[in-house]
Amino acid sequence: MSVTIEISDSIQQVNADEWNALVGDMPLLSHAFLSALEDSKSVGKGTGWQPYPILVHEAGKLIGAMPLYLKSHSYGEYRMLCFNI
Repeated sequence: MSVTIEISDSIQQVNADEWNALVGDMPLLSHAFLSALEDSKSVGKGTGWQPYPILVHEAGKLIGAMPLYLKSHSYGEYRMLCFNI
């Protein structure tokens, strides 16, 4: 069997049932939640957060997935550095 890796440009291009079968009972990873981020324009063009979910298929079946966002600016976000001394 061959495994393929795909990068999509929207969670809405991914079958919701297949995605949800992978994430189980994690509401912040659910297809509905990630789709709502796109529908509400919280992420996407002009927001600085462009969705690019990574999908792994084997024999046409989704066997792995990860939400991924390309960040294009740092407006209002701050980084916190943690040091282990």
